[in-house]
Amino acid sequence: MGAASDGQGRGFADERRAYREARGWLLYAMHELPAGVLWGPNAATAAECAEMLHGLDDFASLCSRLQLTDHEEFIEQCRWHFDHYPHYLGRRRHFVDYATYVADRAGPMTVSAPPMPRQFGS
Repeated sequence: MGAASDGQGRGFADERRAYREARGWLLYAMHELPAGVLWGPNAATAAECAEMLHGLDDFASLCSRLQLTDHEEFIEQCRWHFDHYPHYLGRRRHFVDYATYVADRAGPMTVSAPPMPRQFGS
């Protein structure tokens, strides 16, 4: 009997690996908040934020397939920053810093992921 599949030919091991990788890069992109959003070791550009939004949508779909309903707040917090950071970058001379921009718009100052699901651990 083969591995369970998501209907697109991906088994549980592949889903687990995709989950861990996506969760990891999302946490990395957000770990310097409220200083800014990262793309690698540098601040993200507007185009990179658009790419990360696409990756976040993929992660949200994966979480939905895996029935990880406790990830919705994490996803929306990431989405807020990926949506707003390009706006800040284009107008940053009008703001003291990104933390002030976030506070003025009642955005999340930090992003915390829910605990790693036990079945997805290393």
